Amino acid sequence: MESGMEMSETDFVEDGWSKIVGGFVVGKSANTEEALDRKSPKGITCARTENMSIEGVRFYNFNFNHAAALGTCSHCWHDNNTDSGARTITVSDLGFDDTVWQRVIYTTPFRTIFHDKTGSLTGEGENSWFVPYWKHLLQPECKE
Repeated sequence: MESGMEMSETDFVEDGWSKIVGGFVVGKSANTEEALDRKSPKGITCARTENMSIEGVRFYNFNFNHAAALGTCSHCWHDNNTDSGARTITVSDLGFDDTVWQRVIYTTPFRTIFHDKTGSLTGEGENSWFVPYWKHLLQPECKE
């Protein structure tokens, strides 16, 4: 009920080895449990460590409550957790249908950085970046 897929720690391998490739993630369907009506799941909850990649995953039917295709920081549920650093998640060739209202939902510590190699997450072209909204990050070359 929290996440379709989740990867917690990836720092024990080289960059590019821990990845989800070619997934098909459905947020809600005709046979979804009624309990999901009160939840806001994520399609994939990203690692709380470096070196995670997501490639070629498609997301559908995330059009309820605060559901999102991607969630940040696995096992970082509360403000007193021991990890407050930003982590970079590399994504490429993602697909979102019109029913995905929210592509990313930030959770504690609200610092995950997405490197979008193909522009499929941001819509801003190759090697673009998706970061949380913090005033100090607002620069002329950035968009809200």
